[in-house]
Amino acid sequence: MVNYLPTGSSFDYIIAGSSRGLTTVNSVEVDQELALKGFNISLDDTGLPSQFVMIKHFFESGYNAEYCVLTLDLGHIEESAQKINDNDYRFVTYSNRDYVMEYFKKYETGIIKPLTRSNFLPILTFSYYNLELIWPAVMSLFKPEYHYRFDLNGNYSYPDQELTIEDPEFQWKAFDRQLKNPILNEIDLYLKKNNSKLVIYIAPYYGTKIAIADSHGFQLINHSDSLTTAKYFFDYDHVNNLGKEKATALFIQSFKDARLKK
Repeated sequence: MVNYLPTGSSFDYIIAGSSRGLTTVNSVEVDQELALKGFNISLDDTGLPSQFVMIKHFFESGYNAEYCVLTLDLGHIEESAQKINDNDYRFVTYSNRDYVMEYFKKYETGIIKPLTRSNFLPILTFSYYNLELIWPAVMSLFKPEYHYRFDLNGNYSYPDQELTIEDPEFQWKAFDRQLKNPILNEIDLYLKKNNSKLVIYIAPYYGTKIAIADSHGFQLINHSDSLTTAKYFFDYDHVNNLGKEKATALFIQSFKDARLKK
């Protein structure tokens, strides 16, 4: 993102979230249909706390967006685990920034704490995460604008593999939830300070229906059970390319309605 986007870049919307945010909505289609400009900043294998850091990283790097579409996963609707996520090491390059170091200090546990100490002992971090960090670091020296497996708008797609239901007695599960994760309030406040509006998006699951009993004032697009056929899914949590087309079409209409309510 930082190597590709000029400082001061402005967008109509960004999409934040985990791998479900990364793979569900095709922002290129959204832009064409609604005459908008969007960018996907989602990070795979991350939870809501990490996603908040990425949202901060977007704005603190000198960019702005009118809307932030936060793809919220089931496990983060009401609370989030207080832990470092698998891909948080990707922020090490920016550990000199307050919002990154504050996150590392708050969530990293253990004795070594390679992320928390990365600002003054980078060799410790690179030694700990050497397989993950060294090759991308070398690649970035020669190709600073290289992007891995995602397009120029930050989108990524799973293959056209279809989900196979092996359990003949498989049944859908229903969950009643409230949007009461306190981190959502923090994100909302931060976005307002940056003149951006929060829209919470629950992307399709296969086999899971989420009913939101109380949105707590947040603007919500709930498509959790909008796709009910296995051929649209790569696995239970992610759509394939065919499902992405369907999910994007549904999102376009809902996001259009959401913007009309502003």
